[in-house]
Amino acid sequence: MTLHQVKVFTTVAKLKSFTLAGEKLRVRQPSVSLLVQGLQRELGVKLFERLGNKMRLTTAGEELLQRSEDILAKVEAIREAMDELKGLKKGKISLGSSGIGTPSALLSGIKAFKDQYTGVEVTLTIQKSEILQKKLVDGELDVAILGWPPTSPALVGKPYREEDVVTIAPPNHPLANEETVPLDRIAKEPWIGYDKGSPLRALIEQRFAEKGLSFKPDLEVNSELGSRDAIKSAVESGLGIGFLCKCHVLAHIEAGRLKVLNVPELNLKRTTYIATHKNRQKSSLVQAFIEFVGNYSDQQG
Repeated sequence: MTLHQVKVFTTVAKLKSFTLAGEKLRVRQPSVSLLVQGLQRELGVKLFERLGNKMRLTTAGEELLQRSEDILAKVEAIREAMDELKGLKKGKISLGSSGIGTPSALLSGIKAFKDQYTGVEVTLTIQKSEILQKKLVDGELDVAILGWPPTSPALVGKPYREEDVVTIAPPNHPLANEETVPLDRIAKEPWIGYDKGSPLRALIEQRFAEKGLSFKPDLEVNSELGSRDAIKSAVESGLGIGFLCKCHVLAHIEAGRLKVLNVPELNLKRTTYIATHKNRQKSSLVQAFIEFVGNYSDQQG
């Protein structure tokens, strides 16, 4: 039994005429008759009977009509759902982002996307980049924001956002009022940073190594959700200086709770990457989301 047969049968049953059904479906009347006859042979039952000049459904025909209407209604609902997805009226997006690599612009971009496409559900998972890559490979995520380019050959990534890395200290720190601070002077200070494996930690270690300086934190913070706040709180409390992306400390700077030290030799930028599965076809919804958050990030500067 095909969907076309179901549609033809239902039309004949409702109009009680092969000729009228053919006209409505724009199919020749003999073709309509052959389709219904083929359906009767396949099911092994008679679907119509004639009483004089009138045609009516048999008991089997009545049963089939009821079920056929249900089938056609469900098919129409599927079409409407697909149209809604194409029109971004509803759907789900599973997004992952690394705990320390989640730019503020991404969170704002998600909210702006949800405000514009109210029927779309966006779920955000915060985990380390290596875990997010595995989830992308396993199909558990649609897209992820990573702290470094994807290392799995199954994934593709492109730069999402670039952020300045800054050195932060409490406002009353001895170096807070210095016009510039040499990196070797920073190296002598106690400092708070992320644990090994953090992309930002790797960047800073590399820069210190380039200058022939050792780099060992006095206090390590696990690079998970909430770690940025832990570093900012520790610096505010005077436990040491820290390194974070500028976008993550702007509010504290404006409130006078933290001070950015001018360390020209640091001169680092942190790049985050937007990654997807190489061989998995992206839905129009996911494609629209990636384009939206990318453009939103550009607008935020």
